Order: sequence, then structure tokens, then C-alpha cells
Amino acid sequence: MNYAYKRLGTRGFHETVKAVERSAANQGFIVLHFHDICGKLAAKGFPISPLVILEVGPAEETAEEVLALLMPCRINVYEEAGEVVVAALRPSVFSAIFPEHELDGIAEEVDRTAMAIVDGAVI
Repeated sequence: MNYAYKRLGTRGFHETVKAVERSAANQGFIVLHFHDICGKLAAKGFPISPLVILEVGPAEETAEEVLALLMPCRINVYEEAGEVVVAALRPSVFSAIFPEHELDGIAEEVDRTAMAIVDGAVI
């Protein structure tokens, strides 16, 4: 299994970040936290290529405690070799890490949502 799901963006960097936000909303998720890694490091004298991490989760509260092990989903937008990349760590990976919690079903569902967010951002 691939641990990350990656797609090349078709827009510029900042437009792709906005597209991730819209795609998350279309999947019923919201941006919980926004980390401008490039900006933070540049402010400390360490310039790097553009990189932001958007932590997304369900827009509505859920009663399922197992989601705490899978959330938030982190969607990375970065530049690599002149291309904009949108990537997500696949939540289904956590099924192997926490087998005692029997996450397979819910992890696969969240995995599909994370991949749909990535796909929606690059279309």
C-alpha cells in the first residue's frame, strides 16, 4: 500500500491551496488548521520551496471516537521540480498501526474522502 496519495496540480500554488479548501468543503470537511511551513521557516532565515499543510476534518461533530485516531487529515500542497503537488497521508495506514481499534471500515471511508479532496483540488 502507498502511504501517500499524490496528484500534480493544474493551477498555481496559491490557487491550488484555495482549491483544496473548496474540495474539502465539497466533501463535508472544513480546514481546522493551516500551517504555512514555507512562511514560518523563511521568517527564521530558512527559505524553502512553497509548502503548506492543511489539517481538515468533518464539518459536523461525530460521535465516533475512533475518528480521533484518524483526524485531522493532513493535505500537503508543495512545489517539487517546478510542479505543484497535492498529497495526503492515507488514513487507511492507521489500521495497521492501531489494529486493536478495528479501524478498517472507517479508515477506508476516510481514505476515500481524503483522496476525493486531493482529486477535487487538481481537476
